[in-house]
Amino acid sequence: MSINVLSSAEVARVDALHALHVLDTPREERFDRLVRLTQRMFDVPMAAVNLIDADRQWTKAEVGLDGLESIPPGDSMCRYTVQQPNTLIVPDLTVDDRFCENRFVVGEARIRFYAGHPLRAPGGERVGTLCLFDTRTRQLDAREQEILVEVAGLVERELVAQRELDRAAEVQQVLMSCSAPDLTGYEVAGRCVPTQDIGGDFFSWHVLPDGLLQLHLADVMGKGIPAALIAASVRAMLVGAAQFNDQQTAVQRTAVAAQPLLTDTGAFVTAFSARLEPSTGRVDYVDAGHGLAVVCDPRGGYRRLISSGPPLGMLPGTVWDLHTTFLAPGETLVVVSDGFLDFFDSVESALAAAGQITVVAPTTEDLVEEFTAYARGHAQPDDVTVVALRRAAV
Repeated sequence: MSINVLSSAEVARVDALHALHVLDTPREERFDRLVRLTQRMFDVPMAAVNLIDADRQWTKAEVGLDGLESIPPGDSMCRYTVQQPNTLIVPDLTVDDRFCENRFVVGEARIRFYAGHPLRAPGGERVGTLCLFDTRTRQLDAREQEILVEVAGLVERELVAQRELDRAAEVQQVLMSCSAPDLTGYEVAGRCVPTQDIGGDFFSWHVLPDGLLQLHLADVMGKGIPAALIAASVRAMLVGAAQFNDQQTAVQRTAVAAQPLLTDTGAFVTAFSARLEPSTGRVDYVDAGHGLAVVCDPRGGYRRLISSGPPLGMLPGTVWDLHTTFLAPGETLVVVSDGFLDFFDSVESALAAAGQITVVAPTTEDLVEEFTAYARGHAQPDDVTVVALRRAAV
């Protein structure tokens, strides 16, 4: 039995491909659009974006290939393309020794023409191709070759953009609190499920020097990268202000500091910010247009916390009221972002569901998993975030 041993260069190339995190991902319109454009510009029946793994060719986007996704390396024409730096053009596949016995040439497909330009990873490794196929012999003139190279460059940018989005998502999750504070008599958990790679929701918690627990959950209007950039800025302001100010002043100063950014971008932020006194269960909070915080009892009942005013950025000069509630033993504070509302007919039915989930979830980790699993199991048009703070039963 022969073993295919990859050269060091081939190992580096395959590693670069895997680092893009695009293999075996679903179809995406941004790639499909470029393939359709390529097919029309070159007037060919088939075009594709193919990626060359160690043991297969995998198709990210195609038109005219009947949904072909993966083929063995021996059937791949594009594996020859990634072995050279420039466009590979084969006017007549039937007279080329590399391809004349290929199953797509001698079989039902009867492909006669191939042209492919290598796609490079950020490090320069050739990881795939943008390629054309035709059932008739033909050639590409100099201008057509230039166009193929230009469109391949657009595909490369989309591949790199995916890598950058993956990295941005990792950084955003690092910014979210991932380990619960050690707070006797309480447990806290949170999770965010963005509808895109990164989102405009965020949550945070930290224990202040005086032993109080500070919680934040906010939702920036919009989705994707613009909302995520605004969320990162507002989060930094809010967390920083809470370190040195009382609860109401922290929100007020964050609003003033964020106003120029929110005005210039036309955005606003709904936010719930609370401070817990562990010894008494007292919770001082400001609800800036969020309205999705409830205190749930162990039997499934709940009381909805009241608003303090409009979202940050909506009405400059707003002064937000400070409110107070108490967590009795066994009660759980649950705060969700408005993406959770998309699964229900009304706010009240969503909050009632939150109360019921609290009953069946033995821990706050189980509770947030129930919420986010529900979001992942349904069509999710918006970011979904949940934070839960439970006081232990006596």
